[in-house]
Amino acid sequence: MRPLAFLLLVLTAATACVLEDKPVDPGSDGGVDGGICNPSCADETPVCNADSECVECTAMDQAYCTDSMRVCKTGAFECVDCNTSAECTDADAAHCNASTNECEACVGDADCVGINGLLRCEDTTETCVQCTPDTEAEDCSTTSCNPDGFTCTTTEVGSLGTCEECVADSECGEAGNRCVGMAYQDDPYPDLQTGFCLKSIELGGSCTNPYRIVIRRPSLSGVGPDDYCGINEDLATCQAVLALVADDPCNPEDEDQDCPQPSGLCRELPGMLNRCTYRCTSVVECVHAPAPGSTCGSSGPGNDDYCGG
Repeated sequence: MRPLAFLLLVLTAATACVLEDKPVDPGSDGGVDGGICNPSCADETPVCNADSECVECTAMDQAYCTDSMRVCKTGAFECVDCNTSAECTDADAAHCNASTNECEACVGDADCVGINGLLRCEDTTETCVQCTPDTEAEDCSTTSCNPDGFTCTTTEVGSLGTCEECVADSECGEAGNRCVGMAYQDDPYPDLQTGFCLKSIELGGSCTNPYRIVIRRPSLSGVGPDDYCGINEDLATCQAVLALVADDPCNPEDEDQDCPQPSGLCRELPGMLNRCTYRCTSVVECVHAPAPGSTCGSSGPGNDDYCGG
C-alpha cells in the first residue's frame, strides 16, 4: 500500500472512534426515559419520554402529578385523578371510573375500604358511611345505626319503651314499635331527625289509652308509611304523656315549668297533690281508668281541659 493511502485510512479510523465515543446530549431535562427533547421540556409538560415527546409524566417521573395531588396514567403520559379506587379517598367520591380516570360516587362497599373507617357504600346517598340499618349489627355491635348520617349511636338496640325518644326503629324494644317522627302544633318535634317509639297497628294490633290517636307516616328508618298508635299532637308531647303515666309530682308555683315543656301542665289531680299532666279533648287521650289522670275536664285552674281535670 502506498504511504499516502495508508495515512488517509488511519486518519479516517481515528475520526470514527472519536465520533463513536462522543456522549449524546440528552437535553437540559436529563432525558428521563432516554428520549431527546429539543427544546427541553418545561411548564405543563415537564418530562421527556422515550419517544422524545414532552409529556406530563412517565412511569419513572411522576413528580408533576404528585405536586397537584394526582397520579400518572403511564400509558397516556398524563396526570389523572385515579387509576384505581384505592386512590379515591373522598367519602363522596370513592370509586374510580376506569373510562374517565375520575373519582365518582361509590358503587359498592369495596370502594370504601380505607376511607377513615367508613366501610359501607350507602345506596341512597352513594357515599361511604360508618353503618347502614341493614348492617347495623355488624357495624355497631349492640348499638343502633342512626339513619340520619348513618353513624353508630350510643343507644342500645331494643332499649326504649313506647313514647320514648329515638332515632332508629331498632332502638324500640316493645313488640310492634318503630321510631316515628312526630309534631307539636304542626311543627316537627323536637326536630326532623328525632322520633318516638310508637306501636304499629299493622304489627301490634289495637291502640289503648293514652295512645288512641291514629297517625300515619313512615318510620325514621324508612319503613312505611304505616298507621301508628299516637297522641294528640296539637295538645301534647310524648314527654308530657310519660310524665303523667309516671305520676310525676310538680310545684304549681313554678307555673308548669316543673313539667315537660312545651306541653306539660302542673295541676291538682283528684285526691292527689299536684301532678304533671297535659291538655286533652277526650278521655281516650288520658291514662286508663280508674287511675288519677284518666278523666278529661277542667276542674282545676284555667279553662283548658286536661287529663285528670
